[in-house]
Amino acid sequence: MKYEFGVANKGYIFKDDKLLVIYKTKEEAKEDPDPDLRIDQPGGRLEFGEEPIEALRREIMEEVGLKVNIIKPIDVWTYCKNDKGFQLVGINYLCQWTNGDVTLSAEHESYEWLTLDDIKKRQLEDEEQYVRAFAEWGKYID
Repeated sequence: MKYEFGVANKGYIFKDDKLLVIYKTKEEAKEDPDPDLRIDQPGGRLEFGEEPIEALRREIMEEVGLKVNIIKPIDVWTYCKNDKGFQLVGINYLCQWTNGDVTLSAEHESYEWLTLDDIKKRQLEDEEQYVRAFAEWGKYID
């Protein structure tokens, strides 16, 4: 079996007290027809030889057209499909919006700036990661 391994970055972008969330198109999220499961953060895989911070800046610009201050890593995760020989390791970064208006790529169909209360009301499957991002943001701005 041939193995595939990759590294991906995601940016949790805050503007004031709100977090940017983007929604994958139905085509991009074939396995996730439920809109709440199509929620995403800007980011993607590193290209060979690319520095993680530069890859995240590139992906954020490609997916949402924003300039950000990348503050620090806040979470590390892995996604593995053993039967397919595939593993992806991801790093989530705390980011602060600095400039620009959201301009979505073809991979995403909509976006929202959400408060922590908005996130909690939705009872998202991955709510814990959003709560963690808001906690880190609170430490940064205090």
